[in-house]
Amino acid sequence: MGLSNFLAGENDWRQFILDTGVKGLHLLPAGPTPPSAAELLSSDRMLMLVRQLTEHFDHIVIDSPPILGLADAPLLARAVEGCVFVAEAEGVAVRGIKASLGRLQSVHAHILGVVLTKLRNKQAGYGYGYGYGYGYGAVSES
Repeated sequence: MGLSNFLAGENDWRQFILDTGVKGLHLLPAGPTPPSAAELLSSDRMLMLVRQLTEHFDHIVIDSPPILGLADAPLLARAVEGCVFVAEAEGVAVRGIKASLGRLQSVHAHILGVVLTKLRNKQAGYGYGYGYGYGYGAVSES
């Protein structure tokens, strides 16, 4: 029981809130997989739920599935104050990241920042530099 039950018509979301045993941390499970998650998430009930949750909790974090290929994240983005974009280092091509950010921007999502996961220590760092180069090579014509 959880979010999908509320979105499908149950009125008391409080019955689905679980105590995690960590002080101040509660959980609203996803609930059973509905036939059409996008249809449920696009309803005004999601907006209403977030509004009601903000009256009872200081912070609300909604975890969504990957943005590419699914409608869930853009639909959820319209119900929240902002989004944190999570990307795996070397896991997604730059064009995939650009497409994902484009989907969020198309629904006017406020992107708060990025979390980069699985970054190896030797890849971490910052700096700047100058350089130039040239070379010779063969070009084959098709």
